[in-house]
Amino acid sequence: ATGCTNRANLLLYSHGIDTIGIGETMASQLLEVHWQLADAELDLRTMTEIEGTELRTRRIFLDPVVTEAAMREVTNAAGILTYMVNDIAAPPFHTPYSMVTAATEPLVPSTMKDNEILLNKWLADDLLAKVGDTISMRYYVAGNGRDLEEKQTDFRVFGVVPLWGFYGDKSLMPEFPGIAQAESSSDWDTGFAIDMHRIRPKDEQYWKTYRGTPKAFITLAAGQTLWSNRFGSLTALRFPPVAGTIEELANHLHQQITPKKLGLAFEPIRQQALDAIDKSQDFGGLFVGFSFFLIVAALILVGLLFQFSMEQRAAETGTLLGIGFSPRRIRAMLLMEGAVISMLATVAGIAGGLAYAKIILKGLRTIWRDAVGSSSLIFHASRQSVLIGGIASIIIAMIPIWLTLRHQARQPVRELLAGNPSFVMNGLQPSAQRAKRAKWAASATFILGLILLVVTRVVHRENTAELFFFAAGLFLVSGLMLAAMWLNSAGNSKKIGLVGIALRGCGRRRRRSLATIGLLACGAFLIVSVGAFRQNGNRHAWRRSSGTGGFALVGETAFPITQDLNGKKGREFHSLSEKWMDSVSFVQFRVHAGDEANCLNLNHVRKPRLIGVDPVQLSKRGAFSFAELLRDAVGAATNGWQIIDTSGAVDLSGIEVVPGIADENSILWSMGKKIGDTIDYTDELGRNFKVRLVGVLENSVLQGNIIIGEKAFLRHFPGESGYRFFLMDASVGDVREAYLGLSHALQDVGLELSTTANRLDEYNAVQNTYLNTFQALGGLGLLLGSIGLGIVVLRNVQERRSEIAILQAVGYRRSAIQKLVLMEHSALLLAGLMIGTFAAIVAVLPAIAAGASRFPFLSLGLTLLAVLLNGFLCTWLATKFSLRGNLAASLRDE
Repeated sequence: ATGCTNRANLLLYSHGIDTIGIGETMASQLLEVHWQLADAELDLRTMTEIEGTELRTRRIFLDPVVTEAAMREVTNAAGILTYMVNDIAAPPFHTPYSMVTAATEPLVPSTMKDNEILLNKWLADDLLAKVGDTISMRYYVAGNGRDLEEKQTDFRVFGVVPLWGFYGDKSLMPEFPGIAQAESSSDWDTGFAIDMHRIRPKDEQYWKTYRGTPKAFITLAAGQTLWSNRFGSLTALRFPPVAGTIEELANHLHQQITPKKLGLAFEPIRQQALDAIDKSQDFGGLFVGFSFFLIVAALILVGLLFQFSMEQRAAETGTLLGIGFSPRRIRAMLLMEGAVISMLATVAGIAGGLAYAKIILKGLRTIWRDAVGSSSLIFHASRQSVLIGGIASIIIAMIPIWLTLRHQARQPVRELLAGNPSFVMNGLQPSAQRAKRAKWAASATFILGLILLVVTRVVHRENTAELFFFAAGLFLVSGLMLAAMWLNSAGNSKKIGLVGIALRGCGRRRRRSLATIGLLACGAFLIVSVGAFRQNGNRHAWRRSSGTGGFALVGETAFPITQDLNGKKGREFHSLSEKWMDSVSFVQFRVHAGDEANCLNLNHVRKPRLIGVDPVQLSKRGAFSFAELLRDAVGAATNGWQIIDTSGAVDLSGIEVVPGIADENSILWSMGKKIGDTIDYTDELGRNFKVRLVGVLENSVLQGNIIIGEKAFLRHFPGESGYRFFLMDASVGDVREAYLGLSHALQDVGLELSTTANRLDEYNAVQNTYLNTFQALGGLGLLLGSIGLGIVVLRNVQERRSEIAILQAVGYRRSAIQKLVLMEHSALLLAGLMIGTFAAIVAVLPAIAAGASRFPFLSLGLTLLAVLLNGFLCTWLATKFSLRGNLAASLRDE
């Protein structure tokens, strides 16, 4: 409710019908049935001074939609525009503060021109003016906020009219608040400054006798040219007696001026809320996507462990083949065994996954609360999703088992019984032709990745993250192929000494070594690629190109501020005249309420909040950086902000399309849109229009809004007076004083103020929190890699104890042997990290291209260094454990 009796701006309707559209339709029908003109603050009354009927409003100006509907119903209706002017002069004589009416016949003759004026006899006598004289008129027009600009126009006197009849009609003046009910001119409360010393006794007497009877008349075209504004261009409409009785006219207008045309329409808020939830951000897809490399690492480890098991059971397999079991039956038996193990592991994994999900949700409700804002998160696991996930896990786990068994039962019985199957010893000894094919495949994959990068950057000229990640995947595969070729070369190395022995050790079990490299590469890829997108609002916050736009403070008020805070009057009105204000300047935004489309709102946003700004204020500062601009909309614009300074176009259906700019995160995640898409809106006059996304801002404090030009904003929302959103410049030394001073001075309008860096960090906290969880997945991948590396070390040393004992017997010290094993497996560690890091850097090229200063080289470098040291530690511990005991004892079986 607005605070006035019997007035409201919100209606709620409930019918209990869930069928989409039925409740909304019934509510609209009921509203139209009971709708009256008075509900739109319209007053249709019979005129007393002359014959006819008049339509007027307590809001002074008739809405354009009302004017259009009424004149479409009664084509001979006459428009009236009465305005208060500051001065009418025929030097040296001046008449202050008078009403002037712009109209058509019968008030103004059709032969009168737009630069001519009629004076009533009282004014003509006061100015000693006669027909043909030139008089000047000074008046205010609305500027930004409550700023008034005084203008002057000259007219030639067309004639002098008597102060009775048509020209003595007091009702021509609308119900100006603070004026219409005043008994004396000294009681006027106009809302703008009036020099009461200029009012003479004769002016006071005119008011008491004739009230607001206009003293002059001009053509309606001239008046609308001078005084039309965003609120309307007429103060009244007059209908001749032939239009019908007042009841008939009211019925006709009632049919034409519907609630929907005035912007009052029912919306299915319950269905919209359900749609917003159903289309909310699907973090399940993100987790699956970022877990892909972790899943790959886990499959590699599964295959590695199963291969170790099959190597140990080679004699058992040979025995089964020797007594008559077919290879197919043996594979089926072992596959069934693997399936049972996979099922048991899946059950444990499901329990662990549900527990992990609960822990994540608990963290998002407590320590990571900033990541979800006011959203309520509830754990929900359906039987269907758990069943699908479990079956998928079993099927995926069986893939590496099946690949391992494919070769197991095909080996000669003699080699299997001897415990030296060829698939272990010689299965990875590639022929020259096979090595050549591998080389060509690695080169082709690498070149394909390069081509994809060139197409993405040069042809599309866009930072398409999906394509970069696909290219990175190709580089990762190419790197693993090159690693396989290197292992083959290392296995055939002719070098002597510890280095040569270590190289040959790397290539001794190529599949095993390659699996270890793949494990580590996947983990490194995930950590680097995810960590590169971490945001920090304080990094280079003073730069205009940063997410803060170079502004120091950002604020929003509960009530609009109608004064210009950059001007002297506005600052004096709000007591902002302190010395620290000399370094403070404002960029002011008008606000039309809508859905918050920032990271703090996890639901799908249907109609984001609109904010209107003079784009010149941002353009001259070079504030913020654009990730993308719509080519068709750029035109002759030299700055991205100039795009929204243009007039809206009209589409094929006749609906206006207004250019808008929004933050990249808002467009992608909250709106589910892309550049060039449009969003439907209805303005306060019930007119449909669209906002077309023509510019995409990089991560910024303007997140959650669509920014349009102030002219377009006022055209569609003239009732949104004043400004409610502010960006503030302040010198570094005055930020604290400005923060405290503004918070105190503007507390009555409900100012909520924060530094731009802190506001940006609040938005970034959402992204960074999820990046933390994704990096935890990458850490888990590296943990699997470290475990795999440790297992490989233990297995290799166990198989080579006799070889190592011989080295010890011929004079190598235990410390040298430890160094040998450490060198061999550290090479695998370095190769895995290098391949994964290189592929990840390709994936995050968009982040690097956005500015090297934003790429966290230092933090990622330290992370990789920590991973490397951890890998070295795991390798060293596994080496120490493997080489313990009496190695010479293993020679007894030789």
